[in-house]
Amino acid sequence: MLKRHLAFTLIFPIIASANIFAEFDFVPGLKLFAKPLICISLATYLVMKANMNAGFNRLVFAALVFCFLGDCFLLFAGKASHFFIIGLLSFLTAHILYSLAFVRDFKNNPEAPKTYGHLMLFLTGVFSMSYYSWIRDYLNELRIPVMAYMFVISIMAILAGYRYRRVNLLSFRLIFLGAIFFIVWDSLLAYNKFVEPFPLSGVAVTGTYMLAQYLIIMGVAERVVVTPHQNAK
Repeated sequence: MLKRHLAFTLIFPIIASANIFAEFDFVPGLKLFAKPLICISLATYLVMKANMNAGFNRLVFAALVFCFLGDCFLLFAGKASHFFIIGLLSFLTAHILYSLAFVRDFKNNPEAPKTYGHLMLFLTGVFSMSYYSWIRDYLNELRIPVMAYMFVISIMAILAGYRYRRVNLLSFRLIFLGAIFFIVWDSLLAYNKFVEPFPLSGVAVTGTYMLAQYLIIMGVAERVVVTPHQNAK
C-alpha cells in the first residue's frame, strides 16, 4: 500500500512532525500554520486519488472540511470558551458526515456478515457510557453537548465496523483503525480539558488525531466495493 501512496507517505510525516514539534511551543506561531495543513493535505490528496463524483468520497471530503474548521476553532479555544463549542460542533458535523459515508457501504450489502459492527456496538457502548459517567461531574454546562458528541463518534465507529465484507479488506482495516483512533483522540482530549492536564497531552492528542485522519483517508483511497455476488463466492 505504501508504494501506491509513496509521495504522500513521505509528505504527511513532515506535516505531522511539524505539528508534534509545535506542541512544545519552541517556535511561536508554528501551530497556527501547521495545524490547518493536516486536513488541507489530506483533502488535497483525496481529490487527487479518489473519484469525486462518488457520493461516498464527497461526504468524506465534506467531513474533512468540517474537521479543518474544527482544527481552526480549537486553536483559539484557550482565548474564549465559544471557540471550543464551535470547534466541537464542527467535529460533530464531520463525524455525522463520516457516518453517512459509511452507511453507504453498509447499504451496498446489508446481508453481509455484521461481526465487527456488532462488536463495535458492544465495545463502544460499554466504553462510552463508562467514560461519560466518569467525566460527567467535570463537564458542568457542557454535559449535554459532550454526551451528544460521544454518541455521534460512537455511531461513526460502529458504522466503520459494519463496512466489513462490504468493501475490500484493506480499506475496511484502515478506516476501522482510524475510527478507533478517533475515539482514543476524543477521550484524551476530554480528559485533558475537563479532568486534568497530563504530561505531553498535546503530543498524545495531536498524534492520535493525525493518525485517525490519515488512516481513514488512506482507507478511502484504497476503497473497492465488494458486491453481494463476490461475498457469495
